[in-house]
Amino acid sequence: MLNRKSLERALAQYIAHKDEEVVARLSVFGPALLKAADIRTAFEPSIPDYPVETIAAAREGKTAVFSEVPVQIDRDAFIAAMKEIGVALRDGFALEGDTLDAMNAVDWSEFASDELLALAGREPIAFLEKLVDGHEDDDLFMMYTLPVVGLALRTFLDKYADELANLVEDPLRKDDTIHHDRALQCPACGAGAAVAAVVETAVNGNVKKLYCTCCGMKWTFERIRCAGCGDMILSDLSYVHDDGDQKHRLHVCKGCGEAFPTVFARDEMNFNPDVEQIVMTGLESFYLNDQAN
Repeated sequence: MLNRKSLERALAQYIAHKDEEVVARLSVFGPALLKAADIRTAFEPSIPDYPVETIAAAREGKTAVFSEVPVQIDRDAFIAAMKEIGVALRDGFALEGDTLDAMNAVDWSEFASDELLALAGREPIAFLEKLVDGHEDDDLFMMYTLPVVGLALRTFLDKYADELANLVEDPLRKDDTIHHDRALQCPACGAGAAVAAVVETAVNGNVKKLYCTCCGMKWTFERIRCAGCGDMILSDLSYVHDDGDQKHRLHVCKGCGEAFPTVFARDEMNFNPDVEQIVMTGLESFYLNDQAN
């Protein structure tokens, strides 16, 4: 979930990270994440009673809950959130001249029509993809406008996703044995997971969880399974990591080529998926460059 204290702890942990590009990204996006957390805290939605059959289907990846029970997003509140987060990200970039002027000139209401908000509450990733369509070569849109819109949307989905994270956990599963039927896509919004964590539990040993940074959902997942394609062949799966950092790893799958960012976090309370997603960009860039050469 978007939580200011969690974000502050995580950001402080990486102030002296050895990868200067990672530090730069955190300094740019950190303030926007903190602003989003503050907006999320003030938002008090009325969580619906989700149908049991919808939760069961979402648990196994047969549906996404929001597609069955959409989130209602208030237009004025959404525009206000985009404006606040936009200022925070703009200041994080600390740019001047024409680029700054262009940032200030963004009309956030353009992304808050009734049609778009209905899509955002039902299929968040489809909403974001629709905004991207035609803007792929627009650097300002991709580096600034899209992250602001996505983060603003997250503030309205996060508390729903937090509740669904509890509901999707199957109370009959007491261990981390392989079930092969846990969702590959986010059970709440249907987006792909962004990062995984292997965390210690008091009862079940080490458990792997996937995190969706589109809506804030998390769910338990099989450790020996690709988060991209579901491959469970042990010989197809391996970890890649920096020799000096075994905490941050890529779970590489020969079957589909996925290199999924995975953090061996031990204590889940000190794991923040939004910050770790940024931190993992350093290892991902190194891996992709190595594969290209």
